[in-house]
Amino acid sequence: MSAPVDWQTDRVADLRTELRSRATENIPAYRMLLPPGWEAHDLTAAGESSVLAQATARLASAQRPDLASALRRHVAEAMTALRGQRAFVYALAREGAPTWVLGAASLVGMKRVASPEVPLDAVVREAIERRGGVAIGEDYRIVRWTERRPVVLDEVEAVSTLVHYLIPIPGSRRTAAVQWTVTVAHGADVAADSPLIQSWIALFDGHIATFTWSNPA
Repeated sequence: MSAPVDWQTDRVADLRTELRSRATENIPAYRMLLPPGWEAHDLTAAGESSVLAQATARLASAQRPDLASALRRHVAEAMTALRGQRAFVYALAREGAPTWVLGAASLVGMKRVASPEVPLDAVVREAIERRGGVAIGEDYRIVRWTERRPVVLDEVEAVSTLVHYLIPIPGSRRTAAVQWTVTVAHGADVAADSPLIQSWIALFDGHIATFTWSNPA
């Protein structure tokens, strides 16, 4: 299981949420803005219970308590998978978030470590050459690329668009990085260049670009 990440969120003047972490043995301290109404959770049992309680409340308000059992199973499976990917935090829209940031979307932060078989430079090169990757941010230090995967939601075939952002960890000599992945679930008929998908990409381009290391090496 991943070790708890020491972080907190604060409200800032424009109603966005500032995600702040303290340094751990895995990830240096960082700061980043989340969209309005979004809330971050860690990968501990307490974090899992928190998101499950919120999701269960939403099912109750939607008069679908019958889905609670399936939801618990889905959340447990998702958390196990995230821990296996070195994830350290994830974020979702809270109940009552502005309508333009709601939807079947999530943001996950994970640590990527290079290996002799898969060096990070090769990951970046493939992202740019084969996946339409681009550099974003004021100093172009963040590489972003997208991909689409078929999924089944409530027995309905759909598609998940994944937007990945890779940021090298200072002092790692490009052997370790933080990867933020936005997952947006939508109908299979929604094209990659549709206004919906482009709006999500633009939204998170802006927020991931606020990522800064608190004490860069």
